[in-house]
Amino acid sequence: MTLLPSPHLVYLGVTRRCGPVTPIHLLVSIVIIVACICGFVLVKPDLIVIRVDENAIRAKDFQLAGVFRGLVPVTDQVDVIIGHCPSISCTASALHVYAESAAETAKICVNGNILFNGTKTEEGIALIVINTFTETADIPHFFHSGTEVVQFLKSVKENRMVVLVGNGNMSETLNLEARFALEKLGSSMVHVLRGMDTWAFIGLVGTTSISLYEVMESPTARDGASRADPAIFDQCIPKKFDNAKVLGRSHLKFCLQHKEKYGEFCRPTWSPPSAPTVSPTSFLTDTFPIVLIAGDRAWYLWQVLASLYSAPGFILSNLIVFQDGHSPETFEVARQFGVRLIAYPEANSKHSEQADRIAMHYKRSLDTLWEMYPEQEYVIVLEDDLIVAPDFFDYFHQIVPVLRADSTLFSASSWNDNGYLHSSADPTMIYRTDFFPGLGWLLSKKWWLEIVRPSWPKCCWDWGVRLVLQQRRLDSLYPDVSRSFHIGKSGSNVNPKFFEHFFQDRRITTEPHYELADLDSLVSNEAYTLLLGDLISNATPVDHTRAPCDKNFIPPGDETLVLYYYQEKVGDPKQGVALVHCLKLWDLEKNLVRDSFRNVLRAHFNGNSLLIVGSESAFGKRFKPKDLKPFKLK
Repeated sequence: MTLLPSPHLVYLGVTRRCGPVTPIHLLVSIVIIVACICGFVLVKPDLIVIRVDENAIRAKDFQLAGVFRGLVPVTDQVDVIIGHCPSISCTASALHVYAESAAETAKICVNGNILFNGTKTEEGIALIVINTFTETADIPHFFHSGTEVVQFLKSVKENRMVVLVGNGNMSETLNLEARFALEKLGSSMVHVLRGMDTWAFIGLVGTTSISLYEVMESPTARDGASRADPAIFDQCIPKKFDNAKVLGRSHLKFCLQHKEKYGEFCRPTWSPPSAPTVSPTSFLTDTFPIVLIAGDRAWYLWQVLASLYSAPGFILSNLIVFQDGHSPETFEVARQFGVRLIAYPEANSKHSEQADRIAMHYKRSLDTLWEMYPEQEYVIVLEDDLIVAPDFFDYFHQIVPVLRADSTLFSASSWNDNGYLHSSADPTMIYRTDFFPGLGWLLSKKWWLEIVRPSWPKCCWDWGVRLVLQQRRLDSLYPDVSRSFHIGKSGSNVNPKFFEHFFQDRRITTEPHYELADLDSLVSNEAYTLLLGDLISNATPVDHTRAPCDKNFIPPGDETLVLYYYQEKVGDPKQGVALVHCLKLWDLEKNLVRDSFRNVLRAHFNGNSLLIVGSESAFGKRFKPKDLKPFKLK
């Protein structure tokens, strides 16, 4: 039977509710179809509906080349449409797939044949399975629950193409189990579907990489009433999916465009790295999901992923890249490394400022992570311009018991704001601070739900978090020698000049394991206060008559030194800021000294351990010699 020309469509429905098909039913059906084909019957440009009992139909599938052969009914009240659909010319080795998800309708077409055409009368997921080798498709399956989706996908054989579209408020259909099942087909967007989003997706059963064929649109406002634009997919899809060949072709195409930029990544000998294994060392007893916040800086992301693969303890399945917007370059880098990627529509904010969009993207990424893994206690938060040290995971696994033991600790960071080549030296040393460093940090679900998420700012998320932590008097931990390195020379707050001043010439660990020292002294505010008091009381004061801006202000040595700076009152930062500027430490802010603890900053200079103490702090009042005049710079 030849497919009907537009605009005439025949709607063949299947239901178990009908009685046996009589010869009259069949005769009427044949007459109507033939009349439509010949143009003898005037019909509405929509549908002629013919209900047929499933027992009367025994043919096995659709022939996608254009000839109707029959169908296999599998559910109650499933409708199959045969007719005209938007079509483009594809090669013999490809199928043309048109998938549309809109607020009121949903449609799936293959090679010009409409295989599903739904309305908003029912909300859920429409799914069609295509055997690309035989060019045949099963009839549409419509699901109202995620459990139905999961059970059905378990029955689909490998290398079958699965085309899905959402109909109506279909996100309510997808429970967590269903979203994971669709992620395994290659979806990078299923975990972020919400409310009245529209979504069309083509996946492959048994795939090992992110699908190239997915589109999602979101309402401009999350008010429950706004409607998203239609999500439309309209492309030629290769009949035979070979992951290795597909990745190879896309890698070649990528490198033809970006060869000069990517160097080693685009060498002919490059191949996707094999998934690393967990180090057998005993300290890797916990594993944490890794949230990697990404935008459109694919060159940085490539370097970050390469460093993660090289770090003992990295587990590929724990890493999720959360991408803001659609960057084909970023998308391809993630595919080549075989990492999980969740792509959001580009974050829209009220003021459309970059910092606003970053804050929104951070929040929704962390929300999604804990929706996916509600039982996880901690998550590691990374950004797409932070490469990690070999002992990155070792460091966090040694630190997490301290976080668990102390309810006044908020986080552990892998980053030292003052960790320059000239000011950090001891990879075993960990410090406590009432400043939140960020930049590669461990976050607990407890603090996320209790204090961070409820007060999440619309802009400048890191400073919003710091304000809340100060109000709650929560501290963080950070290393003397950083376990992460900031490579970004361009970004929302960084340019090459800023990078040269603040991020260049930094020290990072180079070995896979260092036994961290004095962890017992970190488990409480009181214990760390006692440690600092002991260190300061036994330290040798530097020569306070010399100018601290002199090049050799602190001579080479191997002892603990203390330096006092003038304060008008407790918390006065002015002289501390001037002093860190002289010592070539982080001096961006004019109203605080980064990484200090109760007005005490720790660092290393010329082989010496140095404590920089405010004169009006509790430590300054207690330990500063009465005849010693604190530094007061102009």
